[in-house]
Amino acid sequence: MPDKDAGTPRVFLARHGQTEWSKNGRYTGNTELDLTAEGQQQVIGTARIVVGTGNLIDPAKLVHVFVSPRKRAQQTFDLLFREGTVQASAHDIDVTTTDELAEWDYGAYEGLKTHEIHARRRERGLDVERPWNIWKDGCEDGE
Repeated sequence: MPDKDAGTPRVFLARHGQTEWSKNGRYTGNTELDLTAEGQQQVIGTARIVVGTGNLIDPAKLVHVFVSPRKRAQQTFDLLFREGTVQASAHDIDVTTTDELAEWDYGAYEGLKTHEIHARRRERGLDVERPWNIWKDGCEDGE
């Protein structure tokens, strides 16, 4: 098993740093947004603690990294592994950008806040029996 010295393979998930929409509670799926300055600092701070030789994520022991194609995810990856003291290319890390990791398609709810979705659905006569629940009801014109 080509796991570069790991006794047991591990999977690490990293969420992107803050964007304007995550900052103010808007549903963000396919919309391309940059990280805010604060979001960049969040990622840099995480990288200092978590990524590096002897840290939780040691680039020398990584076998493969999968990254969402969303700009915010790409920026997060770059800040974690390319712009700091740790260079992914220096450690021969295989990186794949894949739509399989892209966020949900929020359809008609893209860019809206929860209270705005509730109001729109009420206006249309939906949710009479119970309030909208993203996990049960999904998103109109989305997933």
